[in-house]
Amino acid sequence: MHIATLFFLLFLVLGFALVSQAYRQTLSGNITHEQQSFKQQGFAVEQSLQLTITPVKASLTLLSYSPITSATTLPQRLSALPQLTSVLTSQNSISAIYIGYANGDFFLVRKFTNEVQAALHKKAPENTEFLVQSITSTGNKREGNYLFFDANLKQLESLFMPDYQYDPRTRIWYQEAQSSTNVVISRSYIFFTTQEPGSTLAIKTPAGNAVIGADFSMKNLSQFLEKMQRPQGSEVVLFDDQGQLIASAREMYTTQNTMHTLPLLNSLKIPVLDILQEDITKQAITVGKHKELNLKTANNESWVAYVISMSSGSKYPLYLSLLLPLDTLYLPARNNALTGAIVTVFFLLLMLPFVWYVAKQTAKPLLTLKKDIESIRNFDFEKKFPTHSHISEIKELTEAMNSMRFTIHNFISIDNALTAEHKFDSLLTLILNETLKAVAANGGIIYLRQDSTLKMEPVRAFWQQQEVKGLTGIPLRDKKEHALRLAIHGLKVVETLDPTVWQRDFQQLAPFDKAHLLVAEPLISHRKEVIGLLVVVLPQDHHASHDIKARVSLIDALSGTAAVAIETQRLIDEQKHLLESFIELVAGAIDAKSAYTGGHCQRVPVLTQMLTQAACDQKQGVFADFKLDDDQWEAVHIASWLHDCGKVTTPEYIVDKATKLEGLYDRIHEIRMRFEVIKRDVHIATLKSYLDNEQQKEIENSVSALWKVLDDEFAFVAECNLGCENMAAVHQERLQEIAKRTWQRTLDDRLGISHDELERKSQNPKQTLPVWEHLLADKPEHLIPRPDSEQIKNDNPWGFKVTVPEYLYNRGEMYSLTVPYGTLTNEERFKINQHIIQTIIMLNKLPFPQHLQNVPEIAGGHHEKMDGSGYPKGLHQKDLSIPARIMAIADIFEALTARDRPYKSGKTITEALQLMKEMTKKNHIDRDLYILFVTSEIWREYAKQYLLPEQLTEVDKAALLDGLERLNFPQ
Repeated sequence: MHIATLFFLLFLVLGFALVSQAYRQTLSGNITHEQQSFKQQGFAVEQSLQLTITPVKASLTLLSYSPITSATTLPQRLSALPQLTSVLTSQNSISAIYIGYANGDFFLVRKFTNEVQAALHKKAPENTEFLVQSITSTGNKREGNYLFFDANLKQLESLFMPDYQYDPRTRIWYQEAQSSTNVVISRSYIFFTTQEPGSTLAIKTPAGNAVIGADFSMKNLSQFLEKMQRPQGSEVVLFDDQGQLIASAREMYTTQNTMHTLPLLNSLKIPVLDILQEDITKQAITVGKHKELNLKTANNESWVAYVISMSSGSKYPLYLSLLLPLDTLYLPARNNALTGAIVTVFFLLLMLPFVWYVAKQTAKPLLTLKKDIESIRNFDFEKKFPTHSHISEIKELTEAMNSMRFTIHNFISIDNALTAEHKFDSLLTLILNETLKAVAANGGIIYLRQDSTLKMEPVRAFWQQQEVKGLTGIPLRDKKEHALRLAIHGLKVVETLDPTVWQRDFQQLAPFDKAHLLVAEPLISHRKEVIGLLVVVLPQDHHASHDIKARVSLIDALSGTAAVAIETQRLIDEQKHLLESFIELVAGAIDAKSAYTGGHCQRVPVLTQMLTQAACDQKQGVFADFKLDDDQWEAVHIASWLHDCGKVTTPEYIVDKATKLEGLYDRIHEIRMRFEVIKRDVHIATLKSYLDNEQQKEIENSVSALWKVLDDEFAFVAECNLGCENMAAVHQERLQEIAKRTWQRTLDDRLGISHDELERKSQNPKQTLPVWEHLLADKPEHLIPRPDSEQIKNDNPWGFKVTVPEYLYNRGEMYSLTVPYGTLTNEERFKINQHIIQTIIMLNKLPFPQHLQNVPEIAGGHHEKMDGSGYPKGLHQKDLSIPARIMAIADIFEALTARDRPYKSGKTITEALQLMKEMTKKNHIDRDLYILFVTSEIWREYAKQYLLPEQLTEVDKAALLDGLERLNFPQ
């Protein structure tokens, strides 16, 4: 690239230098050409002007000797009409000839043109060719006449013009002629009648009694300038020393000029002419000379003006100017330069392949090495670029590059393989195999430190690509000499082992009689502890080679990577084992809180694993695409063990609540006591009315019937306390009647109680003892307020959609005994259900790794229902993952069949599956998972392990599945 660029730049500089020189020459030639062309054109204009004026001068000179100069009457003057008209017809540039007499008379002959007709106020006769204007003096009287003649000088009409008053003696041409004996030419002006630009040529007669003049029109000069060849965009003008415009290539006059003066240069509305007018009026130019002016307009347009001063035979000089925009001069040069640049680039491009070929052949080996380096930089070790060069340095560099490629490739391959491997046993095999292949070793061993045995135990050994078993460990505190004694203490060992030492220490690896090179690298942890050894055996023939150092260095590098991989994998396995043990510990602690639900947290994971595996095994149907990898299985396993971790926050007496009145103790005993008191009260009241024995017997007989009623009523209350599936309304009414019984309290119930209970009792006024109270009652002190910390707002961050009871607990006796289903009040049922809320909150606080991020969702969704009526988030089926739906089925089935619940006995398999079918019909559980649960007979395998034999009843799968295939719930 450098060689090609150098040549290319040299040719490029040379080419553009030639183009620049050509540009300057073209520009200079253009300027010279325009100057020469303008000089020639100016000479042509001057010649044309002189050729036109000279005949007029001659004609005027001859006429100065004509008799008309002494004629005093109009007829005498008309006699010279043929002579005057012949001059007019022979000289196109003369528009009128006239004679001014010393007495003020005036005689003028004019060609009759359209301009003349326009100046008259009356239409001229038809065929008029000449107009004679005459002023004749008779005494003190002056008479003006207009006479019209045709081409044959026949008078067509004569008009008396009383208003035609003109004194030639007051005119400049007359006065200037009087002061000269030659023909004089006046300053250019606008002719009164024809409105043409021109000058007056005049000569005094030899006798001095008259002046003959002729109007010389310069109108033809504008036409001449218009036809003049000039560059595009240029302007050409003819003007006098006062800046009056005489002729131009543009139209000069558009309206009647009443001032009879020539327009100025700026009348053409060309900005550059304004600048030119200022310069010319400030400095005169010698006749016959030319001048070049550089002008710039207000809008920054640059012009060049060439000005020539011409002789017109008059004392008033005329100037001819050609004005060119600078772009007009530069454009051809620029075009030529652009063409030259294109040609130069074209030829450079034609030469570029040749230049490139020569440079490439010179630098080809280096370019190949560059590609080799780029492939290594991009970690692409498959591509190889052979390099051939006669330069020794490049050959050595190529060999070094190949060696580096091989080493880096092997190192990265091993590193990637170690990073991707997550199983410890496979990791050890991979480390040793890849290391042996990278360094072309005969064999090797990996030792790992076992603190339990205080040995370096060989965990993997290979010889000639075959695994070797049965190697013995190395005691860490062995005082015997061993080939690896230094490596065990953290030092690298590189030594040649003779057959004797080899047979002593490594005879089980491979017996041989040749010396081998032993390389032992200690595997050091981040705590600087030796956790193992990487032992590599190299063939002896490599020992003398310079390659041995590279192989030892590679083993050294790989040992560090191996140590990190082994330590990391060990830590991961240990942490996983610790996490699983901790999770099982938490689950065991939760179950240990209750003797009745002691196996729930252990049994739900079993059911979850069974049903999940059944779903993964499906080859067709809804779950054909459902598969879990190792990380996802781990998430399901952890979630199933932690699905009820929130129960650690649930009071034990609620979890184990066996009766309706049970709290920290069963309050039925209090009620029994009250019945006893009533019985005693009745007995005492009766005894008061009887004093003798006979009377006492009579009393006992009379109260026995009431006692029997009270016994029956207590038995009924005790039965209500046990709970049932559905408490009948008639039972609730009977309970209300029993509660109306009263008993007398003579002791203060505010003594010896807790501060909180005393505060609740203080909300009502204290009663005077003794007090008669109802047998069963709901008292204000039974209502336990719910603290703010127990409230759950609608906008909670976890998305819970639950109705929170007003009170934390309601321990009212009638309120508790009239619970329609089971033993739990609304508050206690919320407290039970709150375990799933706490589960979600607790799990969301744990920093799960990425592959376990869905553990809270799986564990926290087993109380949700497919129709969105579940707890605590009200999620629908589409919002729940398949593992979460699986766990819901496992949780329900375990709860229905559990035989250790305090409030019910375990249901049979048939009963449980039938209840779950009803839940499926209500869209509470996943239909497809329920069908899979039934058809796969997971329940049978589970029942054999965890249920009583009498619970494993005959199951009619067809009946359980009947009608479910027609269900179609919204997702």
